Amino acid sequence: MSRIGKRPIPVPAKVTVTVDGQHVKVKGPKGELSRTLPSGVIISQEGETLVVTRENESRQSRERHGLCRTLLANMIEGVSNGFQKRLEIQGGGYRALVQVRSLILCLGCCLQVQFDPPDGVQFAVENNTNVIVTGIDKEVVGNLAASIRATRPPEPYKGKGVRYADEMVRRKAGKAGKKYAMKTTRKTQTQRRHARIRRKVKGTTERPRLAVFRSNAHIYAQVIDDLNHHTLLSASTLDPDFQPAAENGTSTKAAAAQVGKLIAQKAIEQGVTRVVFDRGGNLYHGRVAALADAARESGLEF
Repeated sequence: MSRIGKRPIPVPAKVTVTVDGQHVKVKGPKGELSRTLPSGVIISQEGETLVVTRENESRQSRERHGLCRTLLANMIEGVSNGFQKRLEIQGGGYRALVQVRSLILCLGCCLQVQFDPPDGVQFAVENNTNVIVTGIDKEVVGNLAASIRATRPPEPYKGKGVRYADEMVRRKAGKAGKKYAMKTTRKTQTQRRHARIRRKVKGTTERPRLAVFRSNAHIYAQVIDDLNHHTLLSASTLDPDFQPAAENGTSTKAAAAQVGKLIAQKAIEQGVTRVVFDRGGNLYHGRVAALADAARESGLEF
């Protein structure tokens, strides 16, 4: 069952809906819309709601279920409140104005670009650079706004052109910026990776975070409750309880495995059996992987 398609559509008090088979007509304070929906779905009106159901469980009906429900909901929203698209014009000398009902764009071309609105669509301009497209048909409003933007899409160096009001334009440094562009070092990559992991991994009281940090000579592990900002326990190769096995010599992987066993033993003694693993921006290999594997073998679950 489609999660969108099975949701009933509320019909406001001032909106009238007429259903004739697959043809639906909606009339409200803003205007009137009609559409013939594709086959495979059944539209029924139950009190103050519209319900869209499937005729059968064929692939075509399942594909069209959520689509038809969304189209109907947009029609009702359009005749009730209408739709709006806002665009911004950036660039020296670029401007827009409305003459009668038409939109005139001056975008650095030798000729002006004119858009004549279809029925049910209005243009408005604020401060010569903000264009507002309003109408009752969401599809028409969106397509017209896209056509306006396509006359001069924003370029990536100075950002000049027509963009949506909430659009983020990725900028490029240009030729002069390449000389001074900051090189991506291994440390920078590690910091970015760590920030990305920390946004996803959070320790709780029931399942704290097992954080790992390594230097060239040592490795450290902590069990942290992020909700209470409290470090529950820790272990490292500098810990007084750390005793590397004699047969492993001075192997850094073997030392990391011993730290993993030590942190697991301490955690289990305090009643912690399940954790989330934070590799601290390091790649999962070498000492970090050895510590994690040893902690799992000693009883920690993650």
